[in-house]
Amino acid sequence: MDIKIITLFPNEMKSFFLKGLFKKALENSLFSIEFIDLRTFSFNKHNRVDDYPFAYKKGMLLKADVIYRAITSIKNYKDYTILYTCPKGDVFSQGMATNCLKNENIIILAGYYKGVDERIFDLLPITRVSIGDFILSSGELPALMMTEAIIRQIPGVVGHPDCVEEDSILSGLLYPPEYTYPRDVEGEKVPEILLGGNHKEINKWRKKAALKETLFKKPHLLVKYNTNLEDKLILTDILKEI
Repeated sequence: MDIKIITLFPNEMKSFFLKGLFKKALENSLFSIEFIDLRTFSFNKHNRVDDYPFAYKKGMLLKADVIYRAITSIKNYKDYTILYTCPKGDVFSQGMATNCLKNENIIILAGYYKGVDERIFDLLPITRVSIGDFILSSGELPALMMTEAIIRQIPGVVGHPDCVEEDSILSGLLYPPEYTYPRDVEGEKVPEILLGGNHKEINKWRKKAALKETLFKKPHLLVKYNTNLEDKLILTDILKEI
């Protein structure tokens, strides 16, 4: 998989992202990534990439010609899925991350200022993507979040495949509560069933706890989750306990 991130701060984004598991995975050639400096595609002597919008001078926009040159400079750019971090887009999801992984080649344009010259969407097949209904000063963090969600699904990046497949959201359910030592923290104790070594009973407890977490914290996930008869019986018990 190859990812290109177009940004005003390539060195800062690179140093923030390429550490730990991702740095190791890159060194093992599990993926490739490049942080492209948008300013290098400006013809302005000051490397200016933005300008005032027509009709009223309020806020700044990234220039369409600069963005166009940046994207089309990428070899075989037409074979890439192009994403733009923008509050107008659909909210990024695990399903979207999985689809991006299937596409193999991704270009992410980090948004800045009040947005971009609208004509860039007529020139190139760019998909707007949001990470939620709130405002940030730039699209750098959203771009990195999206990149992480995509890359961590590549086999070998985070270790054993089960580490990814059992994740909350991806598995279809939220993770059950987890506990570690000490067994007693200010009178709050680890559930006794987790200490007994009966793996069959522990698995039953974890499944019920996962269904309960999902039901009360993100019930919309259950709409898509493929519940079997056992799950339905557990959910019925949970509702009776309310």
